[in-house]
Amino acid sequence: MSLSDLADQDRAKAVAASWLESGRIPHAILVCGAEGTGKRRFALELVKAVLCIEGSPFSCDQCPTCRKVDSLQHPDLHTAMPLPPRRGKREASPEALRDAVVEFLAGGATPPSNANIAVEHLRQLQKELSYSPTESPRKVGLLFAAERMHPAGANSLLKILEEPPARVVLVLVATAPERLLPTVLSRCQRLTLGPLSADSIRRQLELEGVVGERLKLAVRMGAGSLQRAKEVAAGQFDEMRRLVEEFLAAGAAQQDEIYWNILDELGGDRGELEVFLLICGQYLRDLFLLAHGQGEAVVQVDRRAYLESASETIDAARAALEIDRAAETLANNASPQLVLTDLWRSLRRGGQASTMPPEASLAGARRK
Repeated sequence: MSLSDLADQDRAKAVAASWLESGRIPHAILVCGAEGTGKRRFALELVKAVLCIEGSPFSCDQCPTCRKVDSLQHPDLHTAMPLPPRRGKREASPEALRDAVVEFLAGGATPPSNANIAVEHLRQLQKELSYSPTESPRKVGLLFAAERMHPAGANSLLKILEEPPARVVLVLVATAPERLLPTVLSRCQRLTLGPLSADSIRRQLELEGVVGERLKLAVRMGAGSLQRAKEVAAGQFDEMRRLVEEFLAAGAAQQDEIYWNILDELGGDRGELEVFLLICGQYLRDLFLLAHGQGEAVVQVDRRAYLESASETIDAARAALEIDRAAETLANNASPQLVLTDLWRSLRRGGQASTMPPEASLAGARRK
């Protein structure tokens, strides 16, 4: 596969093609976009095109150079990615780090939130890029999840970014580019990948044997992300969907004991709450569509009976505003427990007097 064969992303491919055809390749490129939009593959195919000595403008995908890039064995390609702290120390050698990146490119899980790109790995990358190319016209540094660079390590790259060595290209891949240091971000040319088309995701899932209602659910819940669609197909969101249904129904019925159960199950985890709020929003959108006679467009296609029942007790438009407000508050680094407590109180407001104990107040949530 070459860059031109990748599904979707026509604009990003056109920009990359113009760089490759003209030979005026930026010294620092940032490939960014939401999870599941193909950033890993796009970045690797871009690197292959930069290093290939046969293809024009894209890689030939057949020469020894291309095969070496695919296996990360090319001497002019150097990579880095976040590793959990203990694993990062154990895999400080270039060979061990390369094995970790190969695993990641083969579909490995996104590194955990406590993982950073180690300073040692970034310094080693900087050292390797200071040498002249050996097989290709250029040397390439490829950093996955670049927003996870340790600040000291990110600063060590500034010399390359400010005074780039001749024939060096640095490719950064990031889901949250706003977390990069401004001095790094300002020196990169962006290639932003958009959501994948529903047809592309459907074809890939069908190849993996997903069919019927589960296929339709995965495509719709995936919302342009192949990674998320695969997780939905595998049932990884089924438990969270159950919690969302309980939460919305109990809020309308003012059943406070359900709130405490859900708070315990989410455990105050920020990432879990982000997913919880996202799915809440999808359910409320479905309720809104049902209320306006557009039931064929609902996301939760396998929960139509629940949606029709919930539409009689839940004010979807008002609840959606509260979900949006909660997501914004969480994005501003508020306590997950505080956000969930405030959301619960907002959803049940207007009914009977609250029976929640004092420690569930906002002040109590802050103390937690």
